[in-house]
Amino acid sequence: MNLAARKYNFIQELTTIDEKLLEKLEIILKTSKRDWFAELNSKEKLEIEIGLKQAENDEFISHETVMNKFAKWH
Repeated sequence: MNLAARKYNFIQELTTIDEKLLEKLEIILKTSKRDWFAELNSKEKLEIEIGLKQAENDEFISHETVMNKFAKWH
């Protein structure tokens, strides 16, 4: 099923939902459109930018390495 057909089916389903479900769907739509990065403070943004630069420069430890190191506690 393509995107247009899925949207059409979804719209059809919306005509049968109750008020509570409609409110929940509205919240989901509103929160999914927010830019979470814009909501961070400057320190949080800086930390993310530092982490991205470190990853670009291969200055990180892989998930597998970390998991192996701490496997004895798992």
